[in-house]
Amino acid sequence: MFEKSLTDLIQGLRANKRNETAYIQKSLEEIQSEVQSSDLYVKSAAIDKLNYLHMFGYDMNWASFNVVEVMAAQRFGEKRSGYLAAAQSFHQETDVLMLTTNLIRKDLASANDMEVGVALDGLAQIATPDLSMDLFDDALAVLGHSRPYIRKKAFMCLHRMVLKYPEGLHAFVPRLKEHLDDPDPSVVSAAVTVICELAHTNPRNYMPLAPKLYHLLNTLSNNWILIKIVKLFASLASIEPRLAKKIHGPLSQLVCTTTAMSLLYECIHTAIVADVISVPAPIVDSIGREVEFAELCTRKLALLYETPDQNVRYVGLVALALMQKKRPDLASMHFEPVLEFLDDPDQTIRMRALEAVSGMVTRKTLAKTVKLLMSQLILSNTIALQPEGGNTGPMSGTTPETASMMDTPFVDSAGTTLTSASGTIITPRKASAALSDPADNPEYRQNIVEAIIDMCTRNSYGNLSNFEWYVATLVDLVYVAGVDVGKLLSAKLLDVTVRVRQVREFGIKMARGLLSDNRLMDHISSSAPHAAVVATAAYILGEYCTLLPASADDIRLLLPKNLSQFAPHQQAVLVQAAIKVFTYWLQDISEYWNAEIWEVVRS
Repeated sequence: MFEKSLTDLIQGLRANKRNETAYIQKSLEEIQSEVQSSDLYVKSAAIDKLNYLHMFGYDMNWASFNVVEVMAAQRFGEKRSGYLAAAQSFHQETDVLMLTTNLIRKDLASANDMEVGVALDGLAQIATPDLSMDLFDDALAVLGHSRPYIRKKAFMCLHRMVLKYPEGLHAFVPRLKEHLDDPDPSVVSAAVTVICELAHTNPRNYMPLAPKLYHLLNTLSNNWILIKIVKLFASLASIEPRLAKKIHGPLSQLVCTTTAMSLLYECIHTAIVADVISVPAPIVDSIGREVEFAELCTRKLALLYETPDQNVRYVGLVALALMQKKRPDLASMHFEPVLEFLDDPDQTIRMRALEAVSGMVTRKTLAKTVKLLMSQLILSNTIALQPEGGNTGPMSGTTPETASMMDTPFVDSAGTTLTSASGTIITPRKASAALSDPADNPEYRQNIVEAIIDMCTRNSYGNLSNFEWYVATLVDLVYVAGVDVGKLLSAKLLDVTVRVRQVREFGIKMARGLLSDNRLMDHISSSAPHAAVVATAAYILGEYCTLLPASADDIRLLLPKNLSQFAPHQQAVLVQAAIKVFTYWLQDISEYWNAEIWEVVRS
């Protein structure tokens, strides 16, 4: 009669915060004595306390047999404690699981609805392949129970069991089909949920259910069930393309009429992934005008991403990115509104907006988009390097033809940090608001760099009208990326220089600028992110040195004092480039050879 209850244990823990470990050890000793009691009430209370301490990380496997004893109690309160403890502590290797088969079978056949319910809950949590095989028929029989509450639980339990015992699907699927006509909507919802989950693994098994599901899609008004059915048709349409034409009507009707954002998103998402938007069947919108289904879905996407709810906005941008891949001509109408989300304080919104915008960029909007993304890299607290010499950095020296684009500041004069497209950081001031800027996140910065390069190089540089601007942007990124993208930048810099003949001369000037930047060269090491870019600049200078007047200074740039700090393969690139430049320079000065030039060569 003096045993502590669970309430006493919790109050004691709160009162003994300074010596909590000692108090718990003392309580465990008391529990070990109590679980041996012949009084099931005392034993059940001890299991409750042990179950609570188990959530603190204390082992209770030593009491597994006592848990089974409490599961077999006659009183429901004690039985529930046993099933709860089993659900939390039993695992696939628990020895006493074989002892639970008969008592669970007995509870599943009980006339007490509460006992059947708690048995289904417990079985769903502790089911093993052997236990599922032995009790599958018993659980299947519960689907005929008179209470909808029990039928729902039975569906959820059987779902867990067929994952452990796949052979049971042969008997389970016909019962699923049968209960799609259940008079209780909650049971229909449970059946559809189970089908939806199982169809992720193998949709083909559930294709015979399509007619029933189609009927429900046309007749039900419960949004949550409709969401599951629409998702299910997305899985089924992946193996039966003809379903796209069949569900075109119901989906278009839902998109036109529903006010539920969750259902609207699922309808649009299914229409995209199941290619329903390609079905050549016009529909009538809310103003009585015939439009394509794809156009209607694209318009409705604005309702999703313009909502103040961040979660709905996120999925709206996800759907827009999917639409852009299918119908870029329609998705492009959202370019300006989505561009604004690149400044959203929520980083996840920025990431999805970046994914959508990068796919919608055209030749006309490329410079504007890159300008915005570069400004985010610059205005953040993460700036890797700054070129030396103010306006004499490696990007200066543009041609008159490119002056209008190259001299355009990424941030207007009211901004905190300014940079020109030619790459010279003018003022490195930081904004106090940037302390928690999402642009400081390395993953986001990496995505920005990759998006800029993807936008510029897509369709074999189809969006580019000025290759010198692109080369300048790549070198800009060397300084402001703030993440390890050296290999990517070097690969793209080399690619555009080799493939585009007219940009090679400008590329050599940029390469010279990189190699002559002491701030950049002084931070060289084999693991430095920009070392790969410097090595590529050396290769470009050596390979195309004949396009510019020869200079002995180039040889000194290619053989810096800290050459040994480069990785061995990068050292080889610099030395080979220096030999090429030296050979070209010797050839150039050989026409007016004299003693003074000889001294220069020797030096």
